[in-house]
Amino acid sequence: MRLRLKHQLWAGALALLLLTPALAARAGEDVDLSARSFVIMDADTGVILLSYNPQLFIPPASTLKVMTAMFVLEHLKMDDKVQVSPRAAAAPASKIAIKPGEVYTVRELLYALLLSSANDAARALAERVSGSEEAFARDLTKWVRQQGAYRTTLATANGLPAANQFSTAQDLAIMFRKAMQYPELAKIMETKYYHIQGDRELRNHNRFLWTTPLAVAGKTGYTRASMHTYVGMFRKDDRTVIISLMGSKQKWRDLRPLIAKAFELEGTPIAKLPPLEEKLRFAKKHYGKAAVTAHRKPRLRRQAKVALGSAAGVPEKKKSKHRKKKSKKRSQ
Repeated sequence: MRLRLKHQLWAGALALLLLTPALAARAGEDVDLSARSFVIMDADTGVILLSYNPQLFIPPASTLKVMTAMFVLEHLKMDDKVQVSPRAAAAPASKIAIKPGEVYTVRELLYALLLSSANDAARALAERVSGSEEAFARDLTKWVRQQGAYRTTLATANGLPAANQFSTAQDLAIMFRKAMQYPELAKIMETKYYHIQGDRELRNHNRFLWTTPLAVAGKTGYTRASMHTYVGMFRKDDRTVIISLMGSKQKWRDLRPLIAKAFELEGTPIAKLPPLEEKLRFAKKHYGKAAVTAHRKPRLRRQAKVALGSAAGVPEKKKSKHRKKKSKKRSQ
């Protein structure tokens, strides 16, 4: 009897192992990407439609600011006042150059946080909520885990490089889905431009807002440690998806096929998206109107197979022979 039961258990386990790749192959064909991790989620149900290393720990960079904004609204109102401290004003770029002693509304700083990805705004808001950025990061970590982001640990309010700070593509998608349930945050992240005191024009870093009507909202991020990160929402007819991406070398190129794949999985396929995001140019003085300009021919990249849930690692790429350009650490 025991022997028969053991054989049945082994047979069941083997059947499950054989079935999983078959389901994965049906859902996801080859996707051309440089990213280390991504998740495609149905925004209405929260079900993950397709993923690649969804629970891989990667620094979130400025996508963390979506969580910061949510936690701020759990404690402050949009018209509350925030006085800028010297430490907040001294935050590294990207920033909007707020000065010590200046007073802003929570609304102004949230627009700066989510459109211009302002690190100084993030620090000022964190200090207003918890007294210091360090205390805010501890409080935020506890809170996001209560919301379902169990694998996220935060050490800053802005996503700048810090020890023991990481998240996952799955956690980013979960938190963005919740963020879009805040009417104030949904409105902010759908906005292209916003003006605050000092005649400053803020511009949204999410270029999809200019290039495709499918884009609803999103947040970009970048540091040298994290590479490019992104989380955003896209809608076609009555279908809405959330896509999170981490560890990407070329986020716009990685995201376009993922958007197409998302709507294919939703049963509402779209035409291939043209490469417009890299060609957008904004006037530096006013961060104003965008213009499409010529762009260099993209380099060919390898393909990585994806699977429903998680997949095998991406083949290691050869190191580039080109000289690496020096760049400062910054979170965009």
